[in-house]
Amino acid sequence: MSEKTSIQTPKKRISRALIYGPTAEEVEKMRQSLPLIDDCVDEFTDLKTAKQAILTGRYSIVLACYTSLNPEVKSLLDLARNTPGCVQSICVAQEPSSVVMAHVWDVGKNHLFTKSKSEVDDLTIPLHAMFSDRSPAKWFSNLQSEFQRVRRYNEESGNNIVLIIGAQGTAKYTVAQIGHLHSDRKMAPFVFVNCKLPERHHQLLWDEKDKGFFTNNINAIMENADHGTLYFHEIDHLDTEAQEILADIFTNGKYTMSDGKGRTVFSGLIICSMRHSFEEGIENGIISRKLIQAISRNILKMPSLNEFHDDIPALARELTEHYCMSQGKDVKSLSSKAMQIIMDHVWTRNIRELFKTIKDAINITPGKRISDDAIRILPHLDLTDNEREQRSNVRLALKQTNGNVAKAANMLEVSRKTLYVWMKKHDIEKGFGKKKKSKQ
Repeated sequence: MSEKTSIQTPKKRISRALIYGPTAEEVEKMRQSLPLIDDCVDEFTDLKTAKQAILTGRYSIVLACYTSLNPEVKSLLDLARNTPGCVQSICVAQEPSSVVMAHVWDVGKNHLFTKSKSEVDDLTIPLHAMFSDRSPAKWFSNLQSEFQRVRRYNEESGNNIVLIIGAQGTAKYTVAQIGHLHSDRKMAPFVFVNCKLPERHHQLLWDEKDKGFFTNNINAIMENADHGTLYFHEIDHLDTEAQEILADIFTNGKYTMSDGKGRTVFSGLIICSMRHSFEEGIENGIISRKLIQAISRNILKMPSLNEFHDDIPALARELTEHYCMSQGKDVKSLSSKAMQIIMDHVWTRNIRELFKTIKDAINITPGKRISDDAIRILPHLDLTDNEREQRSNVRLALKQTNGNVAKAANMLEVSRKTLYVWMKKHDIEKGFGKKKKSKQ
């Protein structure tokens, strides 16, 4: 696409609009959204040339296509904001094709899934932008390393099943979508199979009829997701009988087509996630050994925020910046008091809870500075599975190390500071685990 403007500084200041997009088609879509005369608009598809044009100071409006797939546009928007006496208004357009639209199937009390809705996960866009920018936070470098390892294994082995293990709120769903965006399947369906009921249901005795209904249900879902990504969220919440049926289907790799033409190989990627470790799941009778054998060849472990407490300020700032930009808002910043509240909180529901808190704060803040009053963290009224597990692990580690906090923290792979925070949260007194000296 030829550029329509000279970047010579004009003698007379003219109010103009600059439109930037990576393709001519995206530029045209943005052009149609502006009620401006053609002569007042300059279009660019080359980022470097667009930046040079901004430096001329001739533009009062900048409209750019900023998505999770082209986070480098951030540098152009930053330049527009920081050029003195230049841009008065910055607009951000999101190209729908770069956003993952998840087709959601929810499980019912009859153990069958029903297609319920389509949705966009708000966390995916900022997290993917941070992922593409290679965030310096250790939480991210840990995740990126795991992500690349899993991806290489799939490419080298031809394996089409990935298991993601992580506590509540560690963005398992989001990472599955990022994997979809980074693949050649990104234009194919992303199907989200929600295996979690609000309350864990009791095990049923399945007869052959029940098994047949469930198998047909899974066939329909696989047909819906073929050539794309099929994501089973927290599969360890399913009845173990259902898990074993899924294990057989995954191992076979085929599904029955609805048109009566027989069975065909599923050609997409299957991603399963679970909260519980294999040992805990088997011990408590909530995970099938057969399922573990079918899906455990390639495992991605999601880091929790408690493991990377020192990264929280950097993550909070980046989430704030990227969410603002993804929504076309002026970039806001967190005040020191707001950041202190964020640092002091124990994020038991991990990065998703942190993101929701920041998103809510951004949406109620009229100016550019987010105050401490905008940080509204709702208390958790019940212990989640993750919190119960955390309390149990802390007590066990302290007992096994005779109450030595440094050794217990090392066993749990967290800092001593984090362990003290956990002990306070769970009302575990200092000195817990120390063996009492026997009286002579």
